[in-house]
Amino acid sequence: MDIFTHQFMGILVGLFTLKIFSPAAIILLWIMTFLPDFDVFLEPLRRLKKSYFLSHKAASHSYIIGLLFTGIISFLVSIIGNFSFLEVWLAAFIGYSIHVTLDFLTASKVPIFYPITKKEFRFIIDRTINPLLILFSGINIATLIVSFFTKPYYEFFMALAYFYLYSYLIYFGVRILLRIIVQLILPKNSHYLPNFIPFFYFIYENESTIDKVNFTISKSSLFTLRKKKLLTNTIVKNSSNMKLFDRAKELSKDFRFFHKWDYIIPFFQENRDKINTILILCEALSRKNAYYISVVFDKKSNIVISKEEGFGPLKRWGFPRF
Repeated sequence: MDIFTHQFMGILVGLFTLKIFSPAAIILLWIMTFLPDFDVFLEPLRRLKKSYFLSHKAASHSYIIGLLFTGIISFLVSIIGNFSFLEVWLAAFIGYSIHVTLDFLTASKVPIFYPITKKEFRFIIDRTINPLLILFSGINIATLIVSFFTKPYYEFFMALAYFYLYSYLIYFGVRILLRIIVQLILPKNSHYLPNFIPFFYFIYENESTIDKVNFTISKSSLFTLRKKKLLTNTIVKNSSNMKLFDRAKELSKDFRFFHKWDYIIPFFQENRDKINTILILCEALSRKNAYYISVVFDKKSNIVISKEEGFGPLKRWGFPRF
């Protein structure tokens, strides 16, 4: 999830623990709501050690690692500032857990119980990057700051904070309820994917028959029973395209973000010498753009000529806007 929402949720939780924690503990709580994303600075170490769990949204996004890390930080803070160790540790872990939980609710899977298990989890209710939520959280942070300096009345400030807290609880509650309801009524091999706006969503279908596999991504909402097909493709089993698709999926493991998501639609573009196998990730699909991996094979030898990942316009592949 975006940094503004992480920070704003930390601010709100900090405000409602004013009577429980000291100011130092609340500041530490707020810092910990965005600190897990500092794992981006571990990238050089990841390349050196060749360990996936040093990459972004890997080991740092674990409740257990968070418990250990915040314990170390809290011990140092309590020694330096003469604060209660248990108080600052609890506050820090709450802030850290807010971040991990929010990321757990988005499209990217995270290993929340690492190192006990390396398995990654998600309960996808929102997009990893939702521009509307980013805008909403950014405006709310600015509004709360402005109100603090222009109308420094405790009652008004806390009333505004309560309004924001209930707004986010309702937002996430609606998202969670929508995901549960839609997934329950969907047929087998169909999966709910969130849209940018609540009540609207995508449906990913991967249906395998005796001789082929059908891939489809559709758009729907709570206000209609109809599904609007956006992208669809079929691959014949045991065909050359199926073999290229399987190889492209295997090669996609080299890209650390790609394997965190599950729902792919493959497409093929070929000329006299090359076949470009394009894997489009449906979790990141929008009206104009998509996250993709492109693997170009030599048509005769099937040797990989190039491979790349990116986020770009669908028109690059000749797909229409939705």
